[in-house]
Amino acid sequence: MKSWSDGFGGWRWMPRRALPWLLAIALLMASTNTAVARSRQHIPTRATSQTSTGLSAVDKANLLHNMRMGCLGGRPSPLGQVIRLGSNVNAGYAAPDEVALTFDDGPTPYSTPPILDYLEQTHTPATFFVMGQYVAQWPALLRREWRDGFAIGVHTWNHPNMTVLSYGAAQAQFVNTVNAIDDALGGKPCIWFWRPPYMDQNAQVIAHAAALGLTTIDWDDDSRDWSRPGAQAIADTVLSEVHPGAIIILHDGPAARQQTLAALPLILAGLRARGLTPVTVPQLLMDGHFAGVRLPSGPGATLAQVPALVRVAH
Repeated sequence: MKSWSDGFGGWRWMPRRALPWLLAIALLMASTNTAVARSRQHIPTRATSQTSTGLSAVDKANLLHNMRMGCLGGRPSPLGQVIRLGSNVNAGYAAPDEVALTFDDGPTPYSTPPILDYLEQTHTPATFFVMGQYVAQWPALLRREWRDGFAIGVHTWNHPNMTVLSYGAAQAQFVNTVNAIDDALGGKPCIWFWRPPYMDQNAQVIAHAAALGLTTIDWDDDSRDWSRPGAQAIADTVLSEVHPGAIIILHDGPAARQQTLAALPLILAGLRARGLTPVTVPQLLMDGHFAGVRLPSGPGATLAQVPALVRVAH
């Protein structure tokens, strides 16, 4: 018997009545390939159900990481507001005694590895808002962040002012970055928030992000480490503005960030003295009572905590 590898020449000897069926199969295969190619051009936002069994090792690992990203019950819907601090004051909740350390503009081999080394050694949770061009260039650094349990957010492809871009150019900033993250991590990573460069945003940009399933995360404690004023000045600035529920912005790229690294022990000591605990952005939002953000109740996430059907938006 001939196989498909024998080519369409095999049709010569097939009964005439089989030809319509073969033509239908060929058309179906062609349309499927086209759909797959087109699917890379946008970020699907509709959640699909998949069981936690029968998954690859990468998918199983990503299920655990997705739980730590606040996706225990599925990808959180866009929160409908710009998040600048981790307390849902509009709903009447007090801020938790937590803060989120966030790092923008990486990953780069110049500054990201030593910052990761320090955070790992001190068991300090953090969130990294990554740029697509650097993820594509140094995917191993993103994989390290992800596998070590840090949270990941989108920070556009190459750090433009989003409010001056056309719709198509803004779409590319979002989509290309998410695709780079997906390619680096494999499986179905639950990436559901982003940060606009320079906090340059308006209603149109925020709505565009939300239409792609992304919640906008700003900050309210600016370290100003980008100006490289010295480690002590960076720490003093952070601690002078810090409060329960604060979202602190720091940088791990693209320039050398030795001062930021040197400031971290001073910042952590100051947070401890004030009774504030560093957490990831998803943890802060869950503890701040923002709807739809769910993490495991204990520190050790396992597949047993995954619901029988886990909704993964991808």
